[in-house]
Amino acid sequence: MRIWSKLLVCVFCLSIVTPVAAQMHRRVTVTGKAAGTDVKASDEAKMDAKRNAVEQAAGVFINAMSETENFQLVKDRILGQAGGYLKEYTVDKEWTADGISYCEITAVVSVAKFERDWAEFAHAKEDEGNPRMVVVIIEDNDVDDLKDPVLNGICQSKLENFFLSKDIQLMDKGVSERVRERDLTQAALNNDVTKLAAIAAEFKADILVYGRAEAKRGGAVNIGGRNTYRWDITLNVRAVQADSAAMLSSNTYRPQKPYMTTSAAAGDAAFATLADDVGAQVLMDILKAWKSRSGHRRILQTSFSPVTRKQAKAIMAALADHRGVVRGQEGVKLRNLTQGVANLEIDWKFNLDLLADTIEDLEVEGMSFEIVEQTGNRLDVTVIATG
Repeated sequence: MRIWSKLLVCVFCLSIVTPVAAQMHRRVTVTGKAAGTDVKASDEAKMDAKRNAVEQAAGVFINAMSETENFQLVKDRILGQAGGYLKEYTVDKEWTADGISYCEITAVVSVAKFERDWAEFAHAKEDEGNPRMVVVIIEDNDVDDLKDPVLNGICQSKLENFFLSKDIQLMDKGVSERVRERDLTQAALNNDVTKLAAIAAEFKADILVYGRAEAKRGGAVNIGGRNTYRWDITLNVRAVQADSAAMLSSNTYRPQKPYMTTSAAAGDAAFATLADDVGAQVLMDILKAWKSRSGHRRILQTSFSPVTRKQAKAIMAALADHRGVVRGQEGVKLRNLTQGVANLEIDWKFNLDLLADTIEDLEVEGMSFEIVEQTGNRLDVTVIATG
């Protein structure tokens, strides 16, 4: 009797677990294809099959999301990482026909992980998730030669165009071009991130996207009597908050597959491939870093004008009493007072909007306050005399 009871419990548990597991994982059989009949085309056909497996398994969910904002950006990002959602897969068969390579696979797709990552990326652009950016990428297409790296090359152009296509605001391109040769170039070549951030802030940008794309040649393989070179292509990107030069994120990216060419130099094609492969991931990482800082304590910059030193001290005392200020009086510091402009640093544990509301409602005798400018980490406040 006891054995039968255990069996009944097991059957009951399976009846509950099996439908849940079926929702989390789906098995599909799909075919991928790619132009050509060489090894490269075979690999591309397999990659296409993996993408198709994820797209088919999550098809209902994708269709439901198709009318949402940023749909194409999220879809490109998620399906570009299709291999990460395959729990397992087997290659059923491979063949070629009419100059096309085909690959059929049977795959088990983690739909739950797919939907979770989709939601995470989709929300990264909300709230404070659409900052204004300046993109500065140094490119060196052969780190072993004696040629200087260049600024404003194909990788930077491709990333800028991709960001623009996803409704990201960039610093005005006309202004950007005029200052590049004079200020940005020198600061970038000297790896002067502080100066780059200051230049970006001048043009009201929230984030400096500063990177270095490099190509390093590996060994050569003789294929059909011709040398084919393998290149290690990397893009190192740092996202920096423009108004404070604080680091938001730092990551290294590589193309999905090793870059191969018969040329002895990597050239623009290598960086074009790199930018195409990693653009969505770069953008997602920056937006996630930008959004995450909004919910954490950080130092916020504020300027009050016109004020005297005595008035500035009264403002600081009133702010120090607010529950959002960390460490009370020590959490509000006067950085400088110049020509009636008091620049304060506030150690704040809520978001910038709440600080703006707090300042506008601040009660200080003889003064009221109006926010005249708000950027990613800064408020400019006009002080109005009352009474």
